Amino acid sequence: MRKITTFLREKGLIIDIILLVCLVIFLIIWGRNFAVTFFGAISVAFMVLRRINYEKHVVLKRIILSGLGIVAVSFIIIEALVFTQLGANDQEEADYVIILGSGIKGTELSLTLKQRLDASLDYIQAHPQIPVIVSGGQGPGEDITEALAMKTYLLTQGINANRIIMEDRSTSTRENLVFSKEIIDQAGVMNPEIMIVTSDYHMFRAKYLAVKSGYSAEYGISASSPVHLKPIYMIREYLAVIKALI
Repeated sequence: MRKITTFLREKGLIIDIILLVCLVIFLIIWGRNFAVTFFGAISVAFMVLRRINYEKHVVLKRIILSGLGIVAVSFIIIEALVFTQLGANDQEEADYVIILGSGIKGTELSLTLKQRLDASLDYIQAHPQIPVIVSGGQGPGEDITEALAMKTYLLTQGINANRIIMEDRSTSTRENLVFSKEIIDQAGVMNPEIMIVTSDYHMFRAKYLAVKSGYSAEYGISASSPVHLKPIYMIREYLAVIKALI
């Protein structure tokens, strides 16, 4: 521990400069997305924490270690819950299918959103009587709503337009489910059972929020997410689950 402290004290400034340079490069290349923001937050935390004299501030050291311990334990618990739904592939009969939006670029589907739509096709085609709600509003950099983009894609896959219902106001997972339930309530369906289609890392939180939104039963079909992006998605989901639980 003392060797590490000495190294950080001697080489800390160089490490700080390297981190700042990397952050600037990441901002130029990728912009202000979650991964870059997370890297920036970790870098700032490192710069601040390394300057503390822990031999002098023993109480502060204990507080920091306790906080890190709480974060570590909660991370393990939440990620374990998230992992339980990574491979969700329920086949129960539902009243509605709800496909959750995940961003578009202009009018083009993001890879994640296309994967969600593709994951829904087998179930939708096997249950032609079940209505499909495509849920997603319009955000920055999007020329149309996610709901319209999803509907357009499903039409190209041979899904009947009469089955597709657009929920085009939502900007979050909670709103996806709340606004979709409003549509279902207006249709007069009591105690609806839904089939949620979303990304694997997102399924646990989506089902949890569906319970809070008052659905009678929540089934799910998980779409695979890119392996190289999964670590970032899992970290982001840890924070999102905490927010949903509060």
